[in-house]
Amino acid sequence: MAAVASTRRLRMSMTDENLLEAIGIQKFTVKGKSEEEVLEEYNDKFSKGAKGQDIRLFIPDKDFFTPMGKPKRGDWLAEHKESGQTYKQFMTGGYRGPDKIHNTIYLAPIAFKEEPIPDEVIDPLKRFAEIFFGVKVECLKQRNLLGKVTDRLNDGVFQAQAGKILDRLDEKVPKDAFCVAGITLCDLYPKKEWNFVFGLARSPGRTGVYSLARYLSNFGENETTQIDLDCDPISTILVRACKTMCHEMCHMFGLRHCIHFMCLMNGSNHLAESDSRPSFLCPICLRKLQHVCKFDIIQRYMDMKTFWSEQGLKEQADWLERRLNKLLS
Repeated sequence: MAAVASTRRLRMSMTDENLLEAIGIQKFTVKGKSEEEVLEEYNDKFSKGAKGQDIRLFIPDKDFFTPMGKPKRGDWLAEHKESGQTYKQFMTGGYRGPDKIHNTIYLAPIAFKEEPIPDEVIDPLKRFAEIFFGVKVECLKQRNLLGKVTDRLNDGVFQAQAGKILDRLDEKVPKDAFCVAGITLCDLYPKKEWNFVFGLARSPGRTGVYSLARYLSNFGENETTQIDLDCDPISTILVRACKTMCHEMCHMFGLRHCIHFMCLMNGSNHLAESDSRPSFLCPICLRKLQHVCKFDIIQRYMDMKTFWSEQGLKEQADWLERRLNKLLS
């Protein structure tokens, strides 16, 4: 891939200077220099800090990345005032990344009254996490926390308090862990005033937890929710589970909710909003995560495409194919 993208392509894509600033891409004008000279100089500086990553990988191409619009009533940003996080704010804040000692992500299956999460779900989640973060992922033995954290019945549904689960996970973090991500079929709530939460993570921090309960069609029919692969295809479960898992893990790296683009890191207040959230990171959040994980973005896209194709998920695979074709042309 060429180290310098064409000025024409950049001029076509760079239409919103506020978004470019959020990504960390400066305006390409310097007094006394041509656009080509400025672009080449910036790419040289950029490549030095990003180990050869091409600036094209982070340009907000409108064919792939949609700026956030006005939230609808009931959406996350209509209910929660958030200022977002630019790349510069991430770099000057308290972000975390793997190091020589803490270099493994652990998935921690957690149960209460419900049955264990089946291997048909756990195994592909582990594989996708390895692709998404470019970090080794291991799976811990299931833990039953019934009676060990605060719980309640909410409209006949058993729920566990997410923050208390994090406290329990904090007690048994492996020495080589970058983070431990709990996964459960139990519905979660963050505090008594809230009805529920899809997941919760300390940002930045070592622990997080997320629930699959509300992604299943039989949620609410009984006190506890069970996976029924005859009713909910594994492909549907995986899309939702992978998005929530990676969203919560990104918080543990120090990424906040994204308010700039439609992005995996958007907050979600309800299932429809969660489903509308893309499976991919926007340019701002991708640049943050690549900085700390040092993965090869092109290879990562290729591996993601293989994963989603094997799962029979055409929408995700097609987006990646189009993205790769554009970047490699």
